[in-house]
Amino acid sequence: LAKKGPLGKIWLAAHWDKKLTKVQIFQTDISRSVDSIVNPSVPLALRVSGHLLLGVVRIYSRKVKYLMNDCTEALVKIKLAFRPGVVDLPEGEDEASANAINVANFNEFDMQLDLDQPFALDH
Repeated sequence: LAKKGPLGKIWLAAHWDKKLTKVQIFQTDISRSVDSIVNPSVPLALRVSGHLLLGVVRIYSRKVKYLMNDCTEALVKIKLAFRPGVVDLPEGEDEASANAINVANFNEFDMQLDLDQPFALDH
């Protein structure tokens, strides 16, 4: 359980959770860490493996918290961008013409499908 070893960050997360930075949290591969705990190269005491699993849970919890914060921030920005009544068109021109928003040659690329034949993807 060296500080620079594969389980060093896991051990730090179990005992000094606030010492790990956001970058260190995201660099930690949880599945590989759990594999190292479940199938250790040297025998681990039950107490040590319990502490390491606690560290895995704390790292996973912080990753989920960071994801939740990012999603909440994105949702707020989307709601602000698409709130009703906010239009950046010139005064009196709050509707666009059909030619401005439709593609002129829209039907040019329609495929001729034979609906009587079953659809299959060729790989």
